[in-house]
Amino acid sequence: MRSLLLILIGFVLMPAIADVLPNVEPTSVNKDTQVVQINKSARFYFDYDDEFHSAFDFDAFAQQFRPLNDLNKKPQKEIYSKWAYFKVERDTEISDWILSFGFPRLAKVSVYQKMPYGWLDVINLTESDPFSKRPIQDPQFYIPLKLQPGENTFLVEYQTFANAPANIRLHSQENFLAESHKSLITNASLAGVIAAILLIVLVNLFFNRNSTNVYYATWTMLFFMIVIDTAGFTFQYFWPHHNKFSGQFSIFLMATVPLFHLLFVRGFLQLKHYHPVLNKIYCTFICIYAALIPIALFINSVYFNLLLSTLVIPVFIYTCVWSIKQKGPGMRTFTFSLINHLLFLNVFTIVGASYGNFIDVFDITSFIKIGYLIEVLLFTVALALQHKSLQSRLLNQLQHQVHALNQTVNTKHKEANDKEVQLKAKEEKLFTDLSHELRTPLTVMKIQVESLQYNIVDNVQDSYNKLMTKIDELNSFIDQLMLVTDDKDIAALLNKETLNAKVFINEVFQTCIQEGDPKKSKFSVSNSVDHRLSINVDKQTMENAILEVVKNALRFGGEDVEISLTTLQEDHNLIIKIEDSGMPLSYEAHQQLFQPLFRDEVSRSAMLGGKGMGLAVCKKIIESHEGKIESHNSLLGGLCIEISLPIESVSKPQLEVG
Repeated sequence: MRSLLLILIGFVLMPAIADVLPNVEPTSVNKDTQVVQINKSARFYFDYDDEFHSAFDFDAFAQQFRPLNDLNKKPQKEIYSKWAYFKVERDTEISDWILSFGFPRLAKVSVYQKMPYGWLDVINLTESDPFSKRPIQDPQFYIPLKLQPGENTFLVEYQTFANAPANIRLHSQENFLAESHKSLITNASLAGVIAAILLIVLVNLFFNRNSTNVYYATWTMLFFMIVIDTAGFTFQYFWPHHNKFSGQFSIFLMATVPLFHLLFVRGFLQLKHYHPVLNKIYCTFICIYAALIPIALFINSVYFNLLLSTLVIPVFIYTCVWSIKQKGPGMRTFTFSLINHLLFLNVFTIVGASYGNFIDVFDITSFIKIGYLIEVLLFTVALALQHKSLQSRLLNQLQHQVHALNQTVNTKHKEANDKEVQLKAKEEKLFTDLSHELRTPLTVMKIQVESLQYNIVDNVQDSYNKLMTKIDELNSFIDQLMLVTDDKDIAALLNKETLNAKVFINEVFQTCIQEGDPKKSKFSVSNSVDHRLSINVDKQTMENAILEVVKNALRFGGEDVEISLTTLQEDHNLIIKIEDSGMPLSYEAHQQLFQPLFRDEVSRSAMLGGKGMGLAVCKKIIESHEGKIESHNSLLGGLCIEISLPIESVSKPQLEVG
């Protein structure tokens, strides 16, 4: 009776004992097998709570092992251990096989093999072990396995960078050598290509020194370091005795590269000028990325950096949509590069594999290298297209200035001997210009006087009025001439007052727009000045000065002239830009534009008109306000006058109204 009871208990308990072990189909290898995927047949357990410490704890957790796609995956701040349980059926005389993970370095790896007497500890490496402790001295991480005839059971614990999925494979010796050589040649070639691109970028930086090119060169340098780091070269050749530091270096690279990527994108698109709101969003992300670099190094994890790279995805999507609509040079190529970055790195690598753990099997190092390589190539092409367009745009102007520049150089060589001649020529020109300006009103006055003298006018009072008007014009002209040629400061004559900058500029721009004929001119206005800023100016005088510049643009801009009125803040200055689509000026014309009685040789038209505010008078007024006025050719095709005025203070609340 007791024996029968024991038999019944055995039948009941045997299924329960069998259920403890994961149901794993063994992977068969034979003489023709080169490489097999372990992830497909293996069972996995992710130790989020750090409870599974060795193979001797296997029985307690065996029921929790699942196929990889059935696991409950969730993002983790800390690096955690992943356990893989698999079986290999050896149907060949070959006993030596190689296990790979698809990474150059693992923070921790332990391999156990099931023996009749229990678990055999095959290998146990941590982040404190040097490169020399690796059983196979290769830049990529490989572990040799000795397979027994028949079925072999293995239990593997491993920790990957950023908890990214590992591509666990079993290689034959022949396939291992081929894969090792292929990986070495591919990574070395890729590093060489990036080094060549980096050299081109550095040469471009040498000849075009600006912040955007600095950010791009730094970002390309970081990508070059990522390539050699993910290839395993840094740990093997740079610091083979410091595995932990090698991990810190990888964290530094992955935490820093998105910072310079955002800086470059912001600079290339010139968001500060063309999209201030998006620029502020980019600046916010840039500051957060910069703050997260020391945090990532301290906690030894890029979790928060990856989280931020997930949050930035909508910003990148909007940037792609906005930039593809722009008509600037290289914009389409730039947008494609940003889309590539968005898909390869933010979506697939970060959200899909590393941070989100949604993708089970993913060659993360290859995707990072391929994604960055495509992006670097496209970015470089976009920069080249932008530079080419700028060169083409300036080519006609440069050709026009070459001859003038040569003449200027020759003139400089003869200045010592020709100063007297030049002075005399200037005097003659001054008299010529004065006679030109005076002849027209004097001729009109002479006609009016003769008409009155011979009593041949219909309306004597009207003739006297016209005569007085011309006399007033002459007086005004002489006053202006004395103003711009006199060395006395006119600041004391101004009636300055503190004005709200935004309100004042809006009023002036409205007055300027009313000066134009809607059928012959088109205005575009952009006033991005903070409504709290104040300036101290003579309101009427400053308004007249700006209005004179706009009149000048209307006068010389030609038919269907486009005029752009823009204000912005740079440091402690208010910048006012008036641009037109007329003809560009030569270098010499820009040098003399604010001189009294200057005329463009093409038009031979005086720069004075309206209220008598010539550009020379404008300059005098601006400088009396401690400001500056400069000229250069506009991207619209014509002239750009740029006025800089000092900002006094932040307006009080009552000044903000309006």
